[in-house]
Amino acid sequence: MKYKPVGDRCCQNEKCQDHSKFGEGNIIRHSKYKTRQGRRRRYLCKTCKKTFCSTKGTPYYRLYKPRSVFDEVVQMTVEGVGISSISRIKCFSWNTIASWQYLACQAASEFNDHKLKGAELIELQADEIRTFAGTKKKPMWIFMFLRTRVRVEKFTWISAQ
Repeated sequence: MKYKPVGDRCCQNEKCQDHSKFGEGNIIRHSKYKTRQGRRRRYLCKTCKKTFCSTKGTPYYRLYKPRSVFDEVVQMTVEGVGISSISRIKCFSWNTIASWQYLACQAASEFNDHKLKGAELIELQADEIRTFAGTKKKPMWIFMFLRTRVRVEKFTWISAQ
């Protein structure tokens, strides 16, 4: 059976001449494989004859838990929940949570490097406080905005545990 080329995939083999090139017509659907979460698609590069799965190059690659659980752990991290707390809530090892956070950090860093090439980042921090001056009948809001220039060489995940 002949398959049509897939335009939304690129070769994941770093030694291939079509590595990271979309729409070249060299990627075709190859087969499917079974996981606990369902069936996943495999692709074949006609240039280098290597196969790869649909999650290769994403944080979900070789993830043995549902993607939704991974997403929940990352969301908790973004909300400021500590690694120990997440591991107790989700009943996973502390090391599993730390490695998932590292994977998410790498993916975010690669996304920023790819999408923000040549851009100088400007960070805007905002904060507010409600206070009472003299009487509680007239609350006063104080707003502060701080604009800083940020030059990020390489982002690394630092855990304060």
